[in-house]
Amino acid sequence: MTDNLSVDVAVIGAGFGGSLTALLLNRIGLRVVLLESGSHPRFAIGESSTPIADLILGDLAQRYDLPSLLPLSHYGTWKQTYPELNCGLKRGFSYFKHRPEQPFHSLPDHSNELLVAASRDDEHSDTHWMRSDVDTFLVNQVKAAGIPYFDQMKLTHQQHWPTWQLRATSETASLAIRAEFLIDATGEAAFLPRALDLSSCLHQLRTSSRSLFAHFTDVTPWQDILTSQQSDTNIHPFCCDAAALHHVLEEGWMWQLRFDNGVTSVGITLDADRHPLNSVISADKEWEAILNRYPSLSRQFASAQIVAPERGLTRTGRLQRQWSQIVGDNWALLPHTAGFIDPFFSAGIAHTLCGVENLVHLLENYWGRESFSTELRVYEMMIKSEFELIDKLVQGSYLSLRNFDLFVPFTMLYFAAATTYEHRRLITGYSPGRAFLCADDGEYRRIVCQIRHNLEIALRQTDLQTTHRFFDDVAQAIAPYNIAGLCDLNVSNMYRYTAV
Repeated sequence: MTDNLSVDVAVIGAGFGGSLTALLLNRIGLRVVLLESGSHPRFAIGESSTPIADLILGDLAQRYDLPSLLPLSHYGTWKQTYPELNCGLKRGFSYFKHRPEQPFHSLPDHSNELLVAASRDDEHSDTHWMRSDVDTFLVNQVKAAGIPYFDQMKLTHQQHWPTWQLRATSETASLAIRAEFLIDATGEAAFLPRALDLSSCLHQLRTSSRSLFAHFTDVTPWQDILTSQQSDTNIHPFCCDAAALHHVLEEGWMWQLRFDNGVTSVGITLDADRHPLNSVISADKEWEAILNRYPSLSRQFASAQIVAPERGLTRTGRLQRQWSQIVGDNWALLPHTAGFIDPFFSAGIAHTLCGVENLVHLLENYWGRESFSTELRVYEMMIKSEFELIDKLVQGSYLSLRNFDLFVPFTMLYFAAATTYEHRRLITGYSPGRAFLCADDGEYRRIVCQIRHNLEIALRQTDLQTTHRFFDDVAQAIAPYNIAGLCDLNVSNMYRYTAV
C-alpha cells in the first residue's frame, strides 16, 4: 500500500545541512518532508567549524526560535548543555612545515610554523563536530518538531514540473510525495543533478586534490612530540592540538582534528596533479609510505588505530566537483551538493550554513511571488562566485606548499576575508546580499587574482628578495581588510589576537 503526502518543500538528504533546512522551513510555516537514503548515526567528515559558522548558527537559532541549537555555536555552551554530544576544542589554525626524511624541529624564529587564533578563550571557541553525533542530534530535532522524516528510502521522481511527483520506497514503506519545491542536500550523491542530467563544470576549477582519511585513536598529541624534541611551544598562542592542525608536506598536507573522546580525525590530502591516484598501490600502503617519509609523523602515529569507518581507510579520487546549474524554477541545491573544492581552510560547515541561511531567507520572503525565480538566480550566482573564490585561494595554497615563506603570506588572504566577513556581520547583522568570505567584494576578488599572479612569479624566483617582496605585496594588498593584525613581522608567525 502506498501512502500519499503533499508538502510545500521536500528536502533530500539528512546531513546537518538538510536537517537544519527542514527545521527552519518548518519554523516559517511551510509544510516539509525530510527524506534520507541511509540512516543515522553514520561516519562523515566535514567536521571543523569556524567563527563564521558559529555566527550563522547562533543567528539562525535566535532568529527562528530554535533555542536547542544555540549552545552548539560555542565550545563552552556545547559542553555544558550537551556533554553527551562529542566535539573537540578548536582555538584556531596551526601549521607545521615538514621536510622529507627529517624529524620536525621548530626553527628559532618559528619560520616553519604558523598559528592563527580564531577565539579569545576556550569558552568562546569554535568546535570540531563529531558528525555522527551532531547529524543524529539534528535528525532527532526534526522528529521532535513533528516534521515527517523517512530514512532508508530509495527515491525516484516521476515528474518535476509543474510540481514534483516523487516515489520513496523502503522494505517497509511506500510513499507518493507531491512537492511544490525540492531542495537537494545529498552532497556528493547529488540526487537532483543526476536525476535531471545536469552537466558538470569541473573543467573550470583549478584545484586538483585527492584524499585519504579515517578516524583514529591513540594519536600522540603533536604538542607532546614538540616538547619531547625540546621545541619551544611557550610562544604558541594556544595549544597547537586544539585547532585545525595542518602538517604541510611536500606531497600535500595532513589534517588532524582532535575530539574530546580520544578520537582524532586525520586525513592526508595530496596534490593530484603531482601525485595522481595509483590504484595498484593500496590505500593502506600509500598511507604508510607517506608517514614513513616524515619521521615525526611516523612517531606520532606509532600506536594509532583506525576506529572508523568500519571499512578502514578511505581513499578518494579527485575531490573537486561542481554542477553547471544550482537552481531551477522549483528546485535548489545546497552548497555541498552544488560543488566542493577542498577541506583546506575548513570552509565546508560555514559554507553550507551560509547557503542554508540564504535559501531559507529566500523562501521565507519570496515564496509565491513573481520575483521568486529571479531571487533563486541570485542565490545561484552567489554560490558560483563563492566556489570561484575558494578555488583560487585553495589552489594558490597548494602551489605554495613547498615554499613555506610564500605559503604563510598567501594564507593571509583567507584570514583577511574571514575576519572581514565576521566583522561586517557583527556590525550589520545578516545581510541577504553578503556572500561567503567576501566573494561579493569586487576589490577583494581583484586582490586575490593579483596576489595569485604574483605568487607564480615568486615561485619561479626563489631568492630572498623576491620572497620579501611577495610578503610586502600581500601586506599592502590586504591592508583595507586587515582588521586582525595579519602580516606582522614582529609576531614570529604567532597570531594570538586575530579573533574578531
